[in-house]
Amino acid sequence: MKLAVWPRDDLSHDAGIPKSERSATELSIGHNVSSREEVDAVMEHVRKAGARIVKSAQDTFWGGYAGYFQDPDGHLWEVVWNPDFLPED
Repeated sequence: MKLAVWPRDDLSHDAGIPKSERSATELSIGHNVSSREEVDAVMEHVRKAGARIVKSAQDTFWGGYAGYFQDPDGHLWEVVWNPDFLPED
């Protein structure tokens, strides 16, 4: 498990959600997966389960692949494949 802490301005910019007094950009919950294909599969699964996709999965500026969604309670999630954080066999 990894915990990453990012400034609100950076999270708002990356997710494409405007920062407000109280918003989903207070924090995001990251779900790291093993491949780009798994990012797409999880994003489709959560969409079908009722999540709101706020940023479709796409290449990131740092070399990964990620997308954002909000769950029914408004929590912001990032589904991310990071080639630098792959589990060791």
